[in-house]
Amino acid sequence: MFFKNKFFVFFIFLLVTKSLFSQEENEENIEESLPFDAVIESEMGGKRMKFYGNTRFNFNQAYFSNWISGGESALTFLYGLDYNFNYSDRKGLVWDTNLSLSIGTTYISGSEFLKKADDRLEINSLLGQQINQYWNYSSFLKVETQLLPGFNFSNQDGIELRNKVSQFLSPAILQTGLGFYFKKSQNFWLNLSPVTGRVIIVSKKYTNELEEGSKYFGVDKNRGARYFFGALFDGYYKKEIAKNIIWENKFNFYINYLEETKNVDFDWNANFRFKVNSVVSGTFIIHLLYDDDLLADLQVRELLGLGVNIDL
Repeated sequence: MFFKNKFFVFFIFLLVTKSLFSQEENEENIEESLPFDAVIESEMGGKRMKFYGNTRFNFNQAYFSNWISGGESALTFLYGLDYNFNYSDRKGLVWDTNLSLSIGTTYISGSEFLKKADDRLEINSLLGQQINQYWNYSSFLKVETQLLPGFNFSNQDGIELRNKVSQFLSPAILQTGLGFYFKKSQNFWLNLSPVTGRVIIVSKKYTNELEEGSKYFGVDKNRGARYFFGALFDGYYKKEIAKNIIWENKFNFYINYLEETKNVDFDWNANFRFKVNSVVSGTFIIHLLYDDDLLADLQVRELLGLGVNIDL
């Protein structure tokens, strides 16, 4: 049944993509990319560079005192950034790079340890050669990992214990490939890569302790990596769906050629930003991830907070 659900999600994405193509090309957008011919006539001898992004600080709080129905006080801090660097020149060279970071911690009253609320680092760099106004031949490199160590928590005789299970670059997922890059604007692009290599990298100190037949993020006992070869389809779409409400989507689908599989790995991150004023805004993030090499279940991450946003 879950196999059907995954392909249903994939089908929904195809419908969304089709609707995006049908939008009017003259849609007003302050970050609209230059037409192909305009790059030649731009400043800096035909070169054009652009750096922009967003930094955010969010927090959530729950407080209970003498509350008869019970509850635990908690305080969560979240920090995130999302920055882009775009470059193009008169020869049709296109280089787009994105750095995305989301990290957070939670304090729960009575707990001996701070708990990780979020921890995700992603770098996506794409190099293309223009074919026409929107299409490019492309090569890309994508890196995904975490910054802070991860722990499993347990309670023994009233004492809270923790066991370290992950760290920076363990795991780390690297993907690189060749394909075609469609870029309608800074706010809508697709990358189609039928030739994509993928590797999951982990520290051997975790795999050396595995029992026979067990895996650590898909990597076998005493190994430090697992390799894949397949096809990748990923993209980005951002739109103001209502006044002061921004909807931002990042999505990624991967099919492995090397193993007979009925599964399509997917990663869909939807971010809703509710602007209160030029500085304060609310953020709602829903993140769906399925990769049966990491975990044979749908992973869900949801964050809601109010905080400060700084646009550059």
